[in-house]
Amino acid sequence: MGNTHLIKIARFAVVSGTGLVLDFAVFLTLIWIGLSPFPANAMSGTSAVTFVYFASVRRIFSYAGRFLVGLFLAYLLYQALGVTAASLAVAFLSANFAPPAVSKLIILPVTFTANYLFMSLLTRRGRGQPAVGPGPAVARDEVGG
Repeated sequence: MGNTHLIKIARFAVVSGTGLVLDFAVFLTLIWIGLSPFPANAMSGTSAVTFVYFASVRRIFSYAGRFLVGLFLAYLLYQALGVTAASLAVAFLSANFAPPAVSKLIILPVTFTANYLFMSLLTRRGRGQPAVGPGPAVARDEVGG
């Protein structure tokens, strides 16, 4: 594994860590007000993955394409499946083995790895070439990229 790849993983870990703080703050607040683990995790996870996408697509993964909206839609579809699976896992673990916050921590290594690999795949085409979509040019500041 090259030095550049390790730096990219470390930068993604910092952004994901910030997303995790957001995720946990929303999750614990929703649990505190009485929501069950599945919907609480679905809402908190959605807010966190949206933040991570916009904070990392250009800055960490150096995406040079112009079709950020299309990439975001693909990312949202992936995350809809991922957040649902993670929410089911949190609900199952919470009901059978551990408190909700601990259950959420248990699944963290799997979700971090899957998210990093998907973002790497999403922002590349072929042998490390930036994926370029057919959409209109979108200014960097307009989409947080």
